[in-house]
Amino acid sequence: MKQRAELPIELFSADSIHGVAELAKICFSTPWSEQIYRRELENPQSVGFVCLDGQQVVGFIHCDFVLDELTLNTLAVAPEYRRCGIARRLWAAVRGMMQGVCTVCYLEVRESNLPARTLYESLGFVQNGYRPRYYSDPDEAAVLMAADLGCVDTKPNARLFG
Repeated sequence: MKQRAELPIELFSADSIHGVAELAKICFSTPWSEQIYRRELENPQSVGFVCLDGQQVVGFIHCDFVLDELTLNTLAVAPEYRRCGIARRLWAAVRGMMQGVCTVCYLEVRESNLPARTLYESLGFVQNGYRPRYYSDPDEAAVLMAADLGCVDTKPNARLFG
């Protein structure tokens, strides 16, 4: 087995979507379905990466963007792979791809999810809002966070728009 810091990070593909949906079931109380993730493969304003250990999806990130705003929809790492840098590497992949395209990233996180909130703060996100009773199963507030991604280039990334 490769060291966890060496596990490959790849773009979402049709081959990885089943694993993404299965990991979402483990990590989230109301996960997106495999069908939703498959639909996101067709969305030109969607970007997702997976971290693989062999054929197994052990982490993933999914974002959408409109104009210069990125929204981090989901970030998940299998419990046995946490705290070894996979989430940071997934975020770095998205941030690298969106550099020069988006100036800000937004997200919502459960108020009680202190490990995730701590991670996001360490990645440069700051709290910029609060939504009571945003989540269900269980009912809980969302902490809204944002990160400054810098300036937008005048020439969009051809890989995203070409």
